[in-house]
Amino acid sequence: MNNQIMTVMKKEIKDNVRDRKTLMSSIFMGAIFMPIMFVVLINFVVNMQKDKAESQLEMAISGVENAQSFISFLKTKDVKIKEFNGDATQAIKDKDEEAVIIIPKGFSENFSSGIPAKIEVYYDATAKGSTNVTQQRIKALINEYSTSIGMTRLQLRGISPLLLKAIVVEKHDVSTTQSKGAMMLGFLPYALILGLFMGSMYLAIDTMAGEKERNSLEALLLNPVKRSHLLIGKLFATISFGLMTMVLTIVTFKLVMPFMPLEKMGMSVDLGFKNVSILILVLAPLAIMAASLQTIIATFSKSFKEAQTYVNLLMFVPMIPSMALMFVPVKEKLWMMATPILSQNLIINQIMRGEEVAAISIILAIISALIVGLLLALVAIKLYNRESLLFSD
Repeated sequence: MNNQIMTVMKKEIKDNVRDRKTLMSSIFMGAIFMPIMFVVLINFVVNMQKDKAESQLEMAISGVENAQSFISFLKTKDVKIKEFNGDATQAIKDKDEEAVIIIPKGFSENFSSGIPAKIEVYYDATAKGSTNVTQQRIKALINEYSTSIGMTRLQLRGISPLLLKAIVVEKHDVSTTQSKGAMMLGFLPYALILGLFMGSMYLAIDTMAGEKERNSLEALLLNPVKRSHLLIGKLFATISFGLMTMVLTIVTFKLVMPFMPLEKMGMSVDLGFKNVSILILVLAPLAIMAASLQTIIATFSKSFKEAQTYVNLLMFVPMIPSMALMFVPVKEKLWMMATPILSQNLIINQIMRGEEVAAISIILAIISALIVGLLLALVAIKLYNRESLLFSD
């Protein structure tokens, strides 16, 4: 490598390493804090829901005296009955109760006559966390009671309850523990690509818009160094920080993965040496794309703050395919593997699902991202040679 390029690269890396605030924002927050925070959050949610599912169920019921058989059934299921008096709708809105059961006065008469007896269940379907667990347990108990009574009535009349089942569905779940794990880690492609973009963002801004704002760019260009060499050195430094952040993010996820409650949920994730190597190979070329795009945007910006605003908007680029793949099922096709960012998302999803990634897919993903990245780098170099752009107010 050219000595001039190496000198510029080392200088930019050294300056960026000295800036602790930048290191905290670009590397620590994206590569270390985000995976650890995710694991802590998942453990908290899973344990909270598990505790809620295993704890004694408490049901707030109004009109207990109207359905003694139903109440007796609930007590056999170790349900704690709490008599409720008041406005059920308001109690749910105020979060005083997770669900309220109203048993009307005509329940016992309809029940004895064989007429469908009504039970009113008040709940908030948009409620989050453990409240959903309570709601599901209550609905399941009501359905169980209704089914058992219905079957008993048919048997007393000499009718087989099986007559109600015209079709028996035999379910065959072909999902694996890894594909279930991939469903939980659907955000991982975005997290890895975002980490890469964040790692190179601040250096790209500082080496262009930052130097223009500090009026140090003119002095830099007075040195006997080719402008193309200057920018290539800056790009190499920016790319190296993107790569470092990406690798650190993968390593952190690998280290914290054993602390995730995947086994409790019947899930697994394979982040062995082979899969980690593939992740690094297919993501590495994106570092060139990210650094070049960010440098181009920073070149057009007049100040560090302006560049930061525009580059932050660039973060939505990796979000588009990541968010789409989380909600829309896609069958991988060869042309998709030649589309930068989309191909990386697809390959990461395949790895998480435990599927074999075709060699041609890996090659296409690497080559396409490299080509686009190098073209963007050439555009950045061309812009760097324009006096009117670099020194415009």
